[in-house]
Amino acid sequence: MPVYETANSIVYKPIVVYYRLAAEQIPIRGPLSLKALIVSDIHSNIEAFQSVVDDATRQGGFDEIWSLGDLIGYGPDPSAVIGLLRQHEHKAVIGNHDLASIDKLSLEAFNPYAKAANLWNGKQLTSDERDFLDKQPQVIEEGEFVMCHGSPRDPVWEYVVSINAAVASFNHFDTHRCLLGHSHIPFICRPKGENSAEFQTPQLGVPLPLNTDRMIINPGGVGQPRDGDPRASYALYDSGPETVTHYRVDYDIKTTQDKMRKYELPEFLIERLEFGR
Repeated sequence: MPVYETANSIVYKPIVVYYRLAAEQIPIRGPLSLKALIVSDIHSNIEAFQSVVDDATRQGGFDEIWSLGDLIGYGPDPSAVIGLLRQHEHKAVIGNHDLASIDKLSLEAFNPYAKAANLWNGKQLTSDERDFLDKQPQVIEEGEFVMCHGSPRDPVWEYVVSINAAVASFNHFDTHRCLLGHSHIPFICRPKGENSAEFQTPQLGVPLPLNTDRMIINPGGVGQPRDGDPRASYALYDSGPETVTHYRVDYDIKTTQDKMRKYELPEFLIERLEFGR
């Protein structure tokens, strides 16, 4: 897991920050007429990403992909992952590993395994692929969703894994819903009064009605899950019934591991794929 570093070593793009009380109700801005495949933390794992795309197609399909950052890093296929995303209509925010791999974030902010993998990933990218990543914003607002990688108050680094971080996050966006990744752990979080929040593990395959609730939703990690389940994790948004549904899908872990060993990526990163940690 990366360590924090001062802002002086990080290149930030301008973002708009909103402040709201966590429990404050906000008028709905109108539904989106689409189905979106929500993914995060693919991390150069094309086997996992392709399995997610195929499974989402079986679940009824999607109109576009919403990517919540860290397309690359850790894994063996950065170009293939970028290529698959670009085959579909998409909206994508940039993550800390994406930034590091294109030399826009200090590699000293990462542990030795992540640093080595980011160095290798960056060397595989074409100039066009680097430009593609560099043009991704840190925050996207789409209807009643705000999308980021880390959190609304720190889109690059902050992990929303605690009540304090969740409460602060609710106070930094003014839409009903925030989609984020970074922790590689799927969850649903709602405000609980003005000074607390409640995390829930989503029920797989069970549509979650969004209603007018404020919530933070993490689809989990596609390419490197960390909740003890090695299957790729993702979610589908359907604007018709206004629901989000979480899913897990198996993928060919061994093929990914074999390629990582071929390219001499860190063994620690290879082994952890089997355990989802």
